[in-house]
Amino acid sequence: MLYTKDMLKEVLKELDVWVRNENKERSSQGTLLLRKTIIRILGQTALLEAKLQLEMVGTVDVDAYIEGEHVVRKQFDELLQKRKHHLDPDSEKVWMPPETEYQIFYQGECIDGFLAHPDDVLISKALKAPERNRSLLISYLAQGASKKFLKLAKKYHLDLKRFI
Repeated sequence: MLYTKDMLKEVLKELDVWVRNENKERSSQGTLLLRKTIIRILGQTALLEAKLQLEMVGTVDVDAYIEGEHVVRKQFDELLQKRKHHLDPDSEKVWMPPETEYQIFYQGECIDGFLAHPDDVLISKALKAPERNRSLLISYLAQGASKKFLKLAKKYHLDLKRFI
């Protein structure tokens, strides 16, 4: 399924409305309210949202670190599925450099969404799944790698020659 512009932002807006409505219901019933949820988008989806001009294979799974209630995570996945995407159940296993930078791209009342910096995502892909991401990395390197990417490549002993 093709990734459409602003799809993820629309999902987070809908999720924010859903959490607000759920909290109204819970408040009227005297039960615990859902706390604010932080969603950090990783992987291919973060690259697509960054609108990089790279050769990327389409993906339907969304990798995300989610700090929040299970019910919110489940609703996030359901909203993605309505758009023919899904939350990767193994997202929490994705390795990202500890110094990964995240930029906020959606801020709501109950949901905050962040995107992992493209250089951090690309280093993760190069180190953990180099063959699967070979064409993506070749495309990126051909455009000229950033200083940050090169610094991370050196720090994590990434042999860039394997992608040339």
